[in-house]
Amino acid sequence: MNISVPAVPMKWRKYLALVDFGFISADELAADIRRYPRSKVRRLVSDIGSDIRDDFRRGLQSFYVVKLVPADLPGQLPNFNVERSSQLKQLVAFLAAHSGGNYLEAWYCRTRIDSEVFSVAGRIVFSASETGRTQLVEQLWRGSPRRLETYSADFALPYVRASRYSWGWPYLVEHVHLPRKSARKSALSSLQLQSEFGYSMRCIEQESEKIATFCTFLDSFSFKAYSLEYKIVASQLKIIDWDTPNDKRVLGSQDEQTPSTARQF
Repeated sequence: MNISVPAVPMKWRKYLALVDFGFISADELAADIRRYPRSKVRRLVSDIGSDIRDDFRRGLQSFYVVKLVPADLPGQLPNFNVERSSQLKQLVAFLAAHSGGNYLEAWYCRTRIDSEVFSVAGRIVFSASETGRTQLVEQLWRGSPRRLETYSADFALPYVRASRYSWGWPYLVEHVHLPRKSARKSALSSLQLQSEFGYSMRCIEQESEKIATFCTFLDSFSFKAYSLEYKIVASQLKIIDWDTPNDKRVLGSQDEQTPSTARQF
């Protein structure tokens, strides 16, 4: 159960926009993101440890992202990734190193990544062109979209970058990365990776109407580019975040509308 906190950080308001546009329910959002006041970060560490032990007993594996959330920043927050119980000491050190920071809350979310379930995550960048907005997709397997920021030639996860003209058009795969051969059961072949990427894009295309509605709202701000982050676990697609050059402007616009009005864009 989430611990009650009185403040509403700007980052949470970004997530509430996803509720307003029908990507997720308020109950699902509360279940997906565990929120703790900064005075309760020891409880956060303990709860992640309990989750990891529970996964181990069930033969599962999850990836955890911990974020430190101030009142007025919509993104680029300090974060720490956890996959194993051995990393909990490093998490404690991370929290201690930021003990003098101005964050109000610490959050964590989890994504199942064991080899028994289909698990991908990615980012779609919508860029302005003369005839509309092109789409650039980056996707990785069994991790968080935030790990895309660290992509390099020795990246430890499978990765694909592809682009297309617009909705309904085929993707042009521009780059495929497979980690060096691994003993992990989850290692993918190139053929399997491309097949799973195709499946992922079909999942997104099936939600194109809802995504396009949100994009129309963001288009009203005349940004040259903006992005949506997603994950697909099993067959369930979730839009989990969005970023623009000026999130505060977007949220300020939403403050002038009721949630029901926002859904009409």
